[in-house]
Amino acid sequence: MASAKASIRVLFMRLLVCEESELPVVTGAITAAGGWQDVAILADRWRVFPSLFARIPAGLAGFPAGEADALARKTSIQFFRTTICLRAGCDALRTLTQAGIPAVAFKGAAVLAYLHESPKNRMIQDVDLLIPPRDLEESLRILEAAGFTRCISEGTVEELASFVAHSPGAAGNHAISLSNRQDAQLDLHWRLGGFDPDALIRSALPIPVLQTSIPVVRPAIGLLLTVHHALRNDLVPDEIARDVVDCGGWLRLLAEDSEEMKYACALAREQGLFEVLAAMAIVLRRLGGGAPLFPENGREASTLADLYLRQLEDGPINADLAYLWSSRALGQIFTGLWHGWGRYRGLMRAFEVRQGDPTRSLLQRGMRLLRSIIELSPKHGRQVMTLARCKDRVSA
Repeated sequence: MASAKASIRVLFMRLLVCEESELPVVTGAITAAGGWQDVAILADRWRVFPSLFARIPAGLAGFPAGEADALARKTSIQFFRTTICLRAGCDALRTLTQAGIPAVAFKGAAVLAYLHESPKNRMIQDVDLLIPPRDLEESLRILEAAGFTRCISEGTVEELASFVAHSPGAAGNHAISLSNRQDAQLDLHWRLGGFDPDALIRSALPIPVLQTSIPVVRPAIGLLLTVHHALRNDLVPDEIARDVVDCGGWLRLLAEDSEEMKYACALAREQGLFEVLAAMAIVLRRLGGGAPLFPENGREASTLADLYLRQLEDGPINADLAYLWSSRALGQIFTGLWHGWGRYRGLMRAFEVRQGDPTRSLLQRGMRLLRSIIELSPKHGRQVMTLARCKDRVSA
């Protein structure tokens, strides 16, 4: 049964990214395996209702009528929630701009702006905005005055900023989450790995979203920040399903603009993301999707792609494993603890609850890590080492 479940996971991911000509083969395999109910569950977990709804033919044989109706309802609900989130993001951008603070939208908002005709086609749970680090406190003051509140109330702004700076899981991503009265989520970022926030903001393009023109990162940056997000989430399939789908969309868009593609590749090398970009392209090709072949990619790209596909089959790795091969991560943890164990642990728990992660004691976490080390094969160990090395590279 476990292998059958794993094969459905792979088939579903293929369904989301494969070429149109492959859809009958993939849908036929899911039908033959009786896997459509599992697919519907995965669509919920991976938050990809619109992508699934767009890819399955109407009246597909084998797709349960009840599941089809539920999928249509959930897609409509998510369209409503996505619209609310986008409107909150547009309002926040307008508020910051009127206050003289430069800001730009990226991730899901950028995907919708460039790759989709309607919010019906891509679900988002929050809007990501980037501001210059120097404007963090003023931006929070302005947004809170406009009705946004911090999702994690523990600690001061300085304590939250210090925690994310010493959190290895952030991989160089520094952000604070906010929400408004409609519970629309907003992630306010002031650092994204080694990217220069001012340069990203200066290169933004005005794109219409919900009949409003907002500044959105240029396509090459949209692709690389999607890749960066996938790396930050350890290439765990349940966390990055949308990233894989979005990478396929970005690569198709950039295939029509050779100069933008050249810029994306050059910046990826500069930011230490090229091997991860190449790995995402390998994943797309192995799942039957269209993606360019980067002939100059090295062994790291194939190793990262293997890690993703292994997790797609067998489940996620223990993220703590990567810390064992990262002096940067260990240094961040010890520095955070040195500045105050109680506050550091309290904020860690608050972030875990916010992200829906299980809260474990240090003993439980240590025992879980020990079991993972014992079960680690040499090949899997090399994959985790490569992951740690890539995360260190973009976090430097």
